[in-house]
Amino acid sequence: MAIYDFRAFWHDTGAYLGSMNSTSLWVTGLAGLVSCGMAAFLPLAPVIGMTALLAGVSVMLLAALGLAVGGHARWLAARDSALLDQLLGQNPQACALVGADDSVILWCNATAAERCAMQAGDRLTLALADWHTEPESFVQALQARAQEAGSASHSHDLPGHQRIYHVEGFGPDQLLWRITLPRVTDWRDSLPFQILHFAADGRLSYASPDLRMRLGDMPFRLDMLFARKLPEVGVATWLDTPHLPIPQQVIRLQTAARDAEVFLFLPKPKADSTPRSPGAIQPQNLPIGIAHLDADGQLLSLNEEARRLLHLRQDELPLLSDVLEGLGRPVTEWIGDISTRRVARATEILRLSRNASETYLKVSLCLTDQSATTGLVAVLSDVTEFKSLEAKFTQSQKMQAIGQLAGGVAHDFNNLLTAIAGHCDLLMLRHDRHDPDYPDLMQIQQNCNRAAALVRQLLALSRKQSLQFVTLDLQETMDDVIHLLNRLVGEKITLSLRHGAGVAPIRSDKRQFEQVLMNLVVNARDALPMGGEIRIETRACPLPNGLERDRAELPPGDYTQIKISDDGTGIPQALLTKIFDPFFTTKRQGEGTGLGLSTVYGIVKQSGGYIFVDSEEGVGTTFTLYFAAQPRGAKQADMQTPALLQKSVRATPQALILLVEDEAPVRSFAARALELQGHRVLAAESGEAALEILRDPKIRPDCFVTDVIMPGLDGPGWIMEIRERFADTPVLFMSGYAEDSHIAAQARIGNAAFLGKPFSLVEFTDAVNAQLRKRHEAA
Repeated sequence: MAIYDFRAFWHDTGAYLGSMNSTSLWVTGLAGLVSCGMAAFLPLAPVIGMTALLAGVSVMLLAALGLAVGGHARWLAARDSALLDQLLGQNPQACALVGADDSVILWCNATAAERCAMQAGDRLTLALADWHTEPESFVQALQARAQEAGSASHSHDLPGHQRIYHVEGFGPDQLLWRITLPRVTDWRDSLPFQILHFAADGRLSYASPDLRMRLGDMPFRLDMLFARKLPEVGVATWLDTPHLPIPQQVIRLQTAARDAEVFLFLPKPKADSTPRSPGAIQPQNLPIGIAHLDADGQLLSLNEEARRLLHLRQDELPLLSDVLEGLGRPVTEWIGDISTRRVARATEILRLSRNASETYLKVSLCLTDQSATTGLVAVLSDVTEFKSLEAKFTQSQKMQAIGQLAGGVAHDFNNLLTAIAGHCDLLMLRHDRHDPDYPDLMQIQQNCNRAAALVRQLLALSRKQSLQFVTLDLQETMDDVIHLLNRLVGEKITLSLRHGAGVAPIRSDKRQFEQVLMNLVVNARDALPMGGEIRIETRACPLPNGLERDRAELPPGDYTQIKISDDGTGIPQALLTKIFDPFFTTKRQGEGTGLGLSTVYGIVKQSGGYIFVDSEEGVGTTFTLYFAAQPRGAKQADMQTPALLQKSVRATPQALILLVEDEAPVRSFAARALELQGHRVLAAESGEAALEILRDPKIRPDCFVTDVIMPGLDGPGWIMEIRERFADTPVLFMSGYAEDSHIAAQARIGNAAFLGKPFSLVEFTDAVNAQLRKRHEAA
């Protein structure tokens, strides 16, 4: 009898089944199930009848078929997920598999989960909500293109990089999304020196790019850096470890956190290291400038390279704001943000004010101790060559031209406007509304105001205007300006205003902030030729981890967010990077100057805020503004509404005022305005002339009114010379615009106020009387 070879049978059967696809396997299995069911129930046919037998078998087969199909679908989904994990799990692109009908995420890789906050079960539009004003329409449009053509791509141009979307079919009812995101970099990679940073447990937490290449994948620890004990802080020491065999010296630095260690690598090895005095925080031969300063910006110690960069003598330790400028706001205020831990670290490019040539320094500030405000460390490097190369770009050339124009003409032009507007106000005091000359005087006054607004726009572009920072309650401020905005948009457009809960005040110039709102609303109105809706929304926006977007980095903290959005024509992606350029406009000849959004950008940046834009053609545009949230207990600004000057009523008793102004027309107008108030005026054309008047001990002015920028001694200069004799005398500074050094000088003179030119007669007399009232109240 022949013996059947079962091993050969199972081998042949396995080979046959392996050659079949999954669908064939399921059909074969189902056929086998039908055969088995018929064979099992066939003996019962005489008992229950053939019809009932067939019905029972059919029900059983339908249930089995349902279970088989469901199991097959789950098997396919698990297989697809495993395949995607293997192929795209560690891909630097954000990848996600979504349903074609509902856009629900079925699978996503690690990059999508970490950088886009995606997770299975969520809708894709939820992850894209922070990037697009209308994520639903964007996803539907791109998926429709992909289903029609097999794949579709979309590039979102952003300043400095691109975000690229690619969608392709993945089966009959699924789509695979791949999003190319900008590379995440560490800010320390751009430092001009190499460092190693160790965490509290001794683990290496950061290494500069060159050192990372030397170390490779080796798990490096602090105890591997030196074979013996750690060196003292601030002393150059040779490396003593076989794990990093390079002939180089390192310096152990004092860090902000006491339980962390930072080592700085010296680029040029030296055979000897000289201990430093306790006041110095680095050796004198360090090839980068390092300085130690207190919370007020007073330099305490600095090395030789820092002295060379700042052009300081060996025994000279001035305020940092006395030698650097160019922020567009007082340098002392920037330092205050760091010292109060409002900003953890900051880097700015500043201009050296003591050098006739253009010298730019990159200044990085950080606290020396996070537990208490003990001081700050400044790292300085010369970036003059970098700035020179940057100036060759078209945008930098435009901004430089605007800055030179504004800085060169603003002071003289504002003096002329002050004289014209002031003498016009004096004439209007002698003419009532029924006088035939009154309309002509009104025309002069209105055109002076228009000219002053143009100068303010030019100064806003270059961030050199004199801003009067006050604390603004957004609800009150917007309620005041909403009526004007409604008149600007017209009847075909609806303007809606919505305030969020718990919105904190902001710090800005009230007049310029209203200008920002008007420019953005007018821009939205022009994008709605057929009518529509413009929405203004405010909300509290805490950013515990900060925000990095469009080459801007918002430090962690609490912010107030303002959004101005419309559903208009939108802005093409290719033009988004140009909309803040001066004189750039997409409007027809005569319809726009190209200064509106440039002015907005200048005002927001000078106020310490941030502005971003999102726009899609045919969908709409949204401008998002961030301002640092101010404490709710901050004192609100006393914004006085000017009233007509009453000749017969004096708000304060008669006073003796010393007026110092180099422009004769302005000096004449200001003297007459004060005399109309009943005050006695001593006028001087320069700071030297004012000092000559004050040589007489019998002359004791009740108030000093002085221009800031004058030939010879400037306003703060001559005031400082006589401040010991007149310590309590109030001072009113006047200027068309002031650079950081002049504003800082004013801030160090007590009982002083500032009035920007051009000003009206009412504004001038109100400012002088306010200073006099302070003196009488103090007395």
